[in-house]
Amino acid sequence: MNKRVSMLFTIAAVAVMGATLFGSTYTQTQISGQSLDISKMDVNVIEQIHQMGGLQLVMPQAFAETDCGALESSGRTVVEFNLTGESVELPIMGGKTYNAMTFSGQVPGPTLRVTQGDVVKMTLTIPDDEVTGHGNDMHASQMSASNFESVNPGETSQYCYIAESAGVFKYHCSGVKLIGMDQHVLSGMYGIAIVDPANGYKKLMVEKTSGSGELDRKFYDADALEFQLQYNQLYLTPEGNYDAGAMFMHHNTATVVNGMQFGYVPNMAHNLLVNGDVKKNIFVAQPWNGIEHKQYQSQLLFVENDQHVRLFIENHGNEPVFFHIVGEILDRVTQGNRVQSGATETWLLGGSQNMIVDLVFDEPGAYAAVNHDYAAIYTGAATVFVAGDPFGLNPVLVEKGVIPAPVASYAYALGNPSDAVPPMGANSIAHPAINIHGLYTDEVASEMQASGDYVALWEVIPVVAEILTS
Repeated sequence: MNKRVSMLFTIAAVAVMGATLFGSTYTQTQISGQSLDISKMDVNVIEQIHQMGGLQLVMPQAFAETDCGALESSGRTVVEFNLTGESVELPIMGGKTYNAMTFSGQVPGPTLRVTQGDVVKMTLTIPDDEVTGHGNDMHASQMSASNFESVNPGETSQYCYIAESAGVFKYHCSGVKLIGMDQHVLSGMYGIAIVDPANGYKKLMVEKTSGSGELDRKFYDADALEFQLQYNQLYLTPEGNYDAGAMFMHHNTATVVNGMQFGYVPNMAHNLLVNGDVKKNIFVAQPWNGIEHKQYQSQLLFVENDQHVRLFIENHGNEPVFFHIVGEILDRVTQGNRVQSGATETWLLGGSQNMIVDLVFDEPGAYAAVNHDYAAIYTGAATVFVAGDPFGLNPVLVEKGVIPAPVASYAYALGNPSDAVPPMGANSIAHPAINIHGLYTDEVASEMQASGDYVALWEVIPVVAEILTS
């Protein structure tokens, strides 16, 4: 057999194995031969493939400098990013829990934010009592995948890289030498790195029309109020364990935004403010109503009208995200450092894709940001932005002494949820206040509260409620 024929057979074999590992079918248009249907394969075969583990790459070291000593003495800004890999039990909708895998006790993991050209010094520590090893694949890096190998319990691994490209980038538990990478990632081991452009973000131009139909271009400063939204799915057994069979079939248990189903919808305090009754819900699904949920109590996202808002969005999961804000237009969509669209209604993100959305909420109101896949909406992917004062609460809040004067957004009274607010970076507008909200362990939430940088709404709400009802 000559070398060319041998190579063709090798390519075909790799393609077929790739279809088996990573997709439900491999079609005739992609390779001539029999189509593989995962739903018709023997369960034991699927399990054997799953247990084969991650990728063992044999390839030359990447050309980029990755030695921490060399990079730390290069004169560039060095940003340390320290993570731990921990398996914990976290809540899901319906009063149940699931067995999660986390970076540093939270889902998603902490957000890394740097400026283009900075050096990232990533350190991953696995506690002695952790049940398995974990790795960290940083998509913002450009280096050999061998750096991402699994770290065993009781050990620490470190690598450095230069954040060369601007944009939003996923990081996740690595598949190098690790059995069941899918379980680790889909159980919570994911997060994002935001790499700000070296020269900062650009102004936002929004086209409007006058009464005569003439175009009027309005420019907004590059500074913006920022949020982060990270989409994923959960695949769980009734006992809260990861279900690989359901994942292969794309039968997800839940759709989550920043780790939670319906995490950004009204709660009992909003019911009281709007309807005067904590039990009278103002949204179709409010699963995290009561203050007993503490850091898991649902929160709304508050913005001002005519304010530049910037959203960092990542799709970590297996299913597409058709990102749409009901009642609004996405004024600008950027991927990497290139504008992809302006004034569009919906933008599609595949698995491990990201974007930056810039927009302005013109009118007071409540706006639902959704994955415009109805199954995703009904299983958790609904996030509510409240712009301005659509409920006319300013007079009541001022009269009752909750706020001293009318405010441009309710964030001045209640703050915005911490897990939806990225670290400050280039062209960031500071949020008026930030409350403790997210899929955090109790230990992480307690540390945040002790820092004094965040509002614990479960302590504030009873006081405000008493004021309002007095």
